[in-house]
Amino acid sequence: MAQFWRSTEQDAAADAARLLSRVGYAVLAVAAPSALVLSTRATFILFPIGFALLLAAAALDPAAGFVERLRSIVASRVAWATLALFAWATLSLLWTPFPIAGAQLLLKLGAIALATALVIASAPERMRATDLYLFPIGVALVMATIFCVWFAAQQGVSVDPGSVEIGGVALTVLLYPALAGLAARGRMGYARALAMLALASVYAIGSPATAAAMIVGFAVLSFAIADMRRTARELSWLAAGLMATLPLVLPIASSLSHFAFHKAANLPAPYSTLAAATKLILHDRARLITGHGVDAVVRGVDAGLLPALSPRAAALEIWYDLGIVGALAAAIAVWLGFRAIGESAPRLAPYLAATFACDLAFAFLSEDFAQMTWVTLLAISAVAVGAAARSQYRTTRPSAAHLARL
Repeated sequence: MAQFWRSTEQDAAADAARLLSRVGYAVLAVAAPSALVLSTRATFILFPIGFALLLAAAALDPAAGFVERLRSIVASRVAWATLALFAWATLSLLWTPFPIAGAQLLLKLGAIALATALVIASAPERMRATDLYLFPIGVALVMATIFCVWFAAQQGVSVDPGSVEIGGVALTVLLYPALAGLAARGRMGYARALAMLALASVYAIGSPATAAAMIVGFAVLSFAIADMRRTARELSWLAAGLMATLPLVLPIASSLSHFAFHKAANLPAPYSTLAAATKLILHDRARLITGHGVDAVVRGVDAGLLPALSPRAAALEIWYDLGIVGALAAAIAVWLGFRAIGESAPRLAPYLAATFACDLAFAFLSEDFAQMTWVTLLAISAVAVGAAARSQYRTTRPSAAHLARL
């Protein structure tokens, strides 16, 4: 009788865990990205709810190997490089002009990173297809929501002017993890259709940074499918080199842009932003080593201490806030990240490389760590990648005649 009751309790806990897990993935994959287009506040409510549901499901029915998976995440070289960057950012609170705001930012980033690692490590060993398909469905729903918002604006309805552009960022960040999930289950036709629809949607949105990030992702995906190891090796050096030599790249790019667009009177002058970034980094050369302290760029622009034209991008933020030390730590983390992707499962590695490259493109062009919407999307993207990595695809089912002969 005792064994019967124990078995009943275990079954009830497993059923409750499956329900909570399904709802948690639905919140993160479907509800939160679409809510971002309508209201960023809704996303900040849904995001912790989804994570809490997944962690509660893991507590009710713990997956085997949780400790080992968490230990492997923490012990990875990428995690140690990222931790070194975070430690240097924490130390920079001693000289930043905005210590309270910087401490709050680091606390948010650390909490999101820790929660993401726990959710990925506590995921079941074999992801159910119904849970995995929620991420492509979420991407499709983001496109539908963007179209509805645009159509409402055309009809005279008052909408947030930046909602469509934010939706484009969500679409681009979450697209490649969703494609990875479809590829893991062998649904290549759906993957191609989703990719083409996303490309058309981003083109219609018209945001240069979002379009550039998606094109970078598509280019990396095509190269990685052809030769994954070579692509990972070359991308690791390219991305890490750009991160480490940004103060040298910016003046060159600014001068070339000025030379090119100065002779084309019918084109705009994008070199002004590059020139502002160059002055921002090089105006105090003594601080190139230590940086000005965490959150100095964002708070400095908001407070009027820095020029309003100063671009807000994560790569520039790392250089200005954390200096050479932080930039080298970030470059090492990027280098190790691409190398680790090159050694991952062949079916998923091209999509992981495209995801990482797309996120880095945003970091160089338009998004920074103070924009918690982007950080939240990165966390959801990481959960989607973890779900795809745990998916098992069966190419064929055994026939009844075959089973009868066994």
